[in-house]
Amino acid sequence: MEKFSLTDIRKKNCADIYHLIYQKKRISKQQIANALEMSLPTVTQHLTTLSKDGLIEKNGLISSNIGRKAAAYSIKPTAKIAVGVEILTKKVTIVILDLYGQIIHRVTQPLAFAQDEAYFATLAEMIHTQLADSHLIPEQVLSVGFGMQGLVSENGREMLHGNILDNTGLKADSFEAYLNYPCRFIHDSECAAALELWYNPDLTDALYLSLGSHLGGAVISDGQIKTGRTGRTGTFEHMTLVHGGKTCYCGKRGCVECYCSASALLEEGETLDYFFDAVRQNSSAHTARWKEYLNWLSIALNNLHMVLDSWIILGGHIAPFLTDEDLEELFSLIQKRTAFPENENFLRLGVQEKDVVAIGAAIPAIQDYLGSI
Repeated sequence: MEKFSLTDIRKKNCADIYHLIYQKKRISKQQIANALEMSLPTVTQHLTTLSKDGLIEKNGLISSNIGRKAAAYSIKPTAKIAVGVEILTKKVTIVILDLYGQIIHRVTQPLAFAQDEAYFATLAEMIHTQLADSHLIPEQVLSVGFGMQGLVSENGREMLHGNILDNTGLKADSFEAYLNYPCRFIHDSECAAALELWYNPDLTDALYLSLGSHLGGAVISDGQIKTGRTGRTGTFEHMTLVHGGKTCYCGKRGCVECYCSASALLEEGETLDYFFDAVRQNSSAHTARWKEYLNWLSIALNNLHMVLDSWIILGGHIAPFLTDEDLEELFSLIQKRTAFPENENFLRLGVQEKDVVAIGAAIPAIQDYLGSI
């Protein structure tokens, strides 16, 4: 039988109080005691400890039907913060999140990616500037998460393979040398899936497909994002859709990327706004291209659904343009192709949030911190 020391019990009680305050956002001492079945002196002792550590603060008064109003306690959302960065070929997006995942600051700036010291130093200086502009100090920073295209090592310390950014071999040490904060790399589509789980904690099993300029994917199983033995789980973009088809940036032919990415949908110089404006105005040429795209996408989605019978969440740059009618048409195309028709549409749109990759890159640090208390 496992034995717990008095110190262990005190730590657990303190953690339970913190997490209850985090969950309720504003709560009185008596409400804490009632909810956790603790004595008021015990609660008072731990509230004092949490206050001294700068983790909670008094936040006004709570009305009571009996006696005077009681002091309300809340966590300090900025006691710790996390930084998320999306690295693209020609620009970066930096976001700073508090412990509730709320955005304190965000900025997008041009910066051409290069795997050299000048790039590492410049990006680090950008991050330092955003922290200073937000009046945040180094002690508040949990870590910096970098969301980018490419396969990431299991520990998030190295880019194992990256054709789009040419970032193969990039190491987190390169950024830590200039930042002095813990850094980790996260595949961009896994960042988006992490944000999906943050907003929908009850989500257990799903396939996430990011319909971005380049495709990306993630597998959610038992409420966790699966990376696989070599970090390749969820790389749906490189499944073969057409034997001997169009050439993919990976060097192979006929990948899903070549038919279902935003880059595959748009013509040179065209934007998604322009394309979908034309589709909604019934331009015959754009509508025909859109229907062809939906047909290819339905084949890919049907294949995925045969592997994992779960929700399929569509995110990425194209997702905000998808209407209910588009999803119904897409599901109808899948129904015509699948060997096992079903009545319920298993397609759903992902979180409609700007800068999902940068935000999702910061979320794991917050989760790790909350889990450590």
